[in-house]
Amino acid sequence: MGARGCLGPLLLLLLLPWAGGSGVGSESLPGAVAAAGGDRTWLQPSIIGGHEAKRHSRPYMAFLQIGGSACGAALLHRRWALTAAHCLPERSRHKGRLLVGLHNRRDDEEEGTQSFTIRAACPHPGYDPETMENDLLLLQLDGKVTLSRTRRLIPLASREPAPGARCSLAGWGVADPRDGRLSPTLQELDVTVMDTRMCNNSRFWRGKIGPAMICFQGLRRGSAPAKGDSGGPLVCGKRPAVAGVISFSGKNATDPFKPPVATSTVKHKKWIQKILRRGCGSSRPEHTG
Repeated sequence: MGARGCLGPLLLLLLLPWAGGSGVGSESLPGAVAAAGGDRTWLQPSIIGGHEAKRHSRPYMAFLQIGGSACGAALLHRRWALTAAHCLPERSRHKGRLLVGLHNRRDDEEEGTQSFTIRAACPHPGYDPETMENDLLLLQLDGKVTLSRTRRLIPLASREPAPGARCSLAGWGVADPRDGRLSPTLQELDVTVMDTRMCNNSRFWRGKIGPAMICFQGLRRGSAPAKGDSGGPLVCGKRPAVAGVISFSGKNATDPFKPPVATSTVKHKKWIQKILRRGCGSSRPEHTG
């Protein structure tokens, strides 16, 4: 399939740090996110053109905080959450904290919320930070989620969404890119799946989309995930299920010729299920300082 361009420069900018970097309540997003290979940038917490989700209508959503940065995640099991591999580099795994049952990120003591540290982090063995292939990470929590109205599991999809299928995503982030402030509440967005061949043609991603990637676009013109819904689930089907994990987009999140891309969970379902049963052989992430 050929090289997809180097994403190396973004290794130092996996997640855009919040000003102050002190806890869930930090709000501003300083500076610009560097692009990689001239085309792509990893998504950081933000939905442009979406709307606030009904409180606890997506009880599977989890908020992954790493120091002053963040990603989305999905609760698959009482001890496991799924996110993107680029969200949590090995050196930062001991800093990770996952909040479940959250709606308003300014209030991490919100009723119905539980907080966990990361017991083990299991990236897909084929994850490639240059091509962004296999951008998946399973997080084992240092405790068990108590299921309730605000905290529920979501299943994995059994079929790849077809082109034209309507799906959705959610995350905490910038609703208006002009002011650069994170949304205090969970935002959601309806999207449609694009044909992979079209997404890979010379007008769009020019051959950079791998066989386990899913391109999608917002239903409304100018709507898209951006700067931070990385790691959040692409949810499809009449019975909501995780069909993908948000991975990357172009420099301009709303560029119609560089649509956002998710990693397929359907094509990695056996690996995900194996890790949920057996773990990945690491009981606790190493503290690398």
